[in-house]
Amino acid sequence: MIPTRAKITRFLAHQLPNKPATYLYLLLASIVSVVAIITFLELANTAQYLFKDLNTSLPYLSLLLTPIVFATIVYLDQKTPEFIGGSGVPQLIAATDSRNKKIRLLLLSFKIAISKLLLVSFAVLGGASVSFGGPSVHIGSSIFYHFFHKTQLKRKLFINGIIAMGGSVGLIVAFNAPIAGFLFAFEEIGRHLKKQALILIAIVVLFSYLLASLYHGDAPYLGKVNHLYFDITNLWQLTPLVLISSLLGATFAKLALTLITRFVFIKNSKVVVFAIICGLIVGTINSINADTSGSGEKELLILLSGESLGYEFIIAKFVASLASFASTIAGGLFMTSLTIGGAIGAEISSLYQQIDLQTLVLFGMISYLSAVIRTPLTATFLVLEMTGSMDLILPGLIIAFAASYISKQISKQPIYEALADNYLKITR
Repeated sequence: MIPTRAKITRFLAHQLPNKPATYLYLLLASIVSVVAIITFLELANTAQYLFKDLNTSLPYLSLLLTPIVFATIVYLDQKTPEFIGGSGVPQLIAATDSRNKKIRLLLLSFKIAISKLLLVSFAVLGGASVSFGGPSVHIGSSIFYHFFHKTQLKRKLFINGIIAMGGSVGLIVAFNAPIAGFLFAFEEIGRHLKKQALILIAIVVLFSYLLASLYHGDAPYLGKVNHLYFDITNLWQLTPLVLISSLLGATFAKLALTLITRFVFIKNSKVVVFAIICGLIVGTINSINADTSGSGEKELLILLSGESLGYEFIIAKFVASLASFASTIAGGLFMTSLTIGGAIGAEISSLYQQIDLQTLVLFGMISYLSAVIRTPLTATFLVLEMTGSMDLILPGLIIAFAASYISKQISKQPIYEALADNYLKITR
């Protein structure tokens, strides 16, 4: 039976807020978030390319500069009560798990959004191997949470909806991927969301995507990868690629979580010393291979063009990204993980005669990212939206869920959730 117009109207009236001011403040939060994240992306991109140019001329400068930058960022984070460092996604999850307003303000605030913007840019100016997706999520959630009380959404669980909206906006603006942005909110915070919040999130996602399109344009973030086709009956042939990228991604998550839990979730000078050691590791790698610094976007575009960067790049980027993330300087995992996964796909392409190299790069990206963060829907749609390759959605989803399953055998709890638990422990 088709619902009548009156029933649809009553349903929407029950699901959605009826105060115009609510929509006005959600609109304002979206605009402020999009502008702030675009500003952040421009600043961080400029900073990472400044370092690459400097490192090309003076490669050994990184041995001194990178440890100083790492130590400075961690020291500043230690001196403030708020938790600014790291990706930002664990802070978002911890904020939704907590019912304590004071704790949420240590994890999400307008001050944190501004600090995150500046510190991530400073990190890549110093040669860190970090990406901008997680920080964009943190900035978006912080700004939306700042507007929460003005929206007049009084129901308790709408706090989580507001935080999820900001996170979705962050991912959309960072990667021009609206479906992935919505699914990220569902996969990371879905257990805390009411269905009313999901409808509001969808509205905010659509509006923010339209705003972000003014910045990105209509083209996919990494450009459209044309004419890709994959015969689903050949899926079994991808077993080596999925196993290698999944195991490496899961190992990254396990090592990062172990290092952070053991050395960083304390408030004393040892954390700064650990950051200096991590900075020395990254600085040494930068002095040998300039391609490992920054988010990896430039290198990923090279891989998608059909070129290979070599096994040594995979090892160097893996270690540099691990040291950067484990130090808990401000910076994320999305693009660095995609670059490592793409490089694995390019290197393993010699095993395949009938599968296009670009297809293998995309599947490597999906598999590695899904193994690291364990959100298979987000990983799949993020990669395919970024490259305009939605024709590969079925094999992409199968690969992502397989990678997530393999990762779960190595570490039961996803990295973001485990880090969120640690934030909650030290704020009690």
